[in-house]
Amino acid sequence: MMTQMRTDHSVPAGTALVGMWLGLASLAMLFLSSMVGYIIIRLTGTTMPALASVSLPWLLWLSTVVVLAGSMTIHLALGAIRLERQAETRKWIWVTLALAVLFCLVQIPGLWQLVDAHFAAKDLESRNHLYGLIFVLILLHALHVLGGVVNLAVVAVKTTRGAYDHENYTGIRLSAMYWHFLDIVWIVMFGTMLALG
Repeated sequence: MMTQMRTDHSVPAGTALVGMWLGLASLAMLFLSSMVGYIIIRLTGTTMPALASVSLPWLLWLSTVVVLAGSMTIHLALGAIRLERQAETRKWIWVTLALAVLFCLVQIPGLWQLVDAHFAAKDLESRNHLYGLIFVLILLHALHVLGGVVNLAVVAVKTTRGAYDHENYTGIRLSAMYWHFLDIVWIVMFGTMLALG
């Protein structure tokens, strides 16, 4: 006698949300350990310059404004889709995508300025290696933003095609969670670098 196999492959409700929380928790551990490492190196390194001697590029301030604006616009998109305001949702998703791309574009010359500051000294002994460490941490964050840009592009196209409504907006919700997470990470990173610079 053969037993009938279950062929229902539906995903339980809330699975994507649980997956996102687990993903954000793992990313939080990565960024927190990176920041703890930065603080330890900054405060205990034998060749570290004096506190407040590191100058961060002004473009990093601009990118902070851009990332916070993106957090606001994706929040507006999420609120709009919950109220079934399709046109408003599309507008705010596309604005968020544009801000995410702008963030990456602003970060590139800011990272270049950090590299220039790192190599400003001619000899290795007088070089401020802290600029190199800051470069790596900001690049790590920027790569995660780039991943968010890809996700936002997919969500923007789906939004334009009408894939979301007030009952089905998981893609927008998950994108908003990720973007808010990146905001928090950036503020913590940038604030720590400013405080210990």
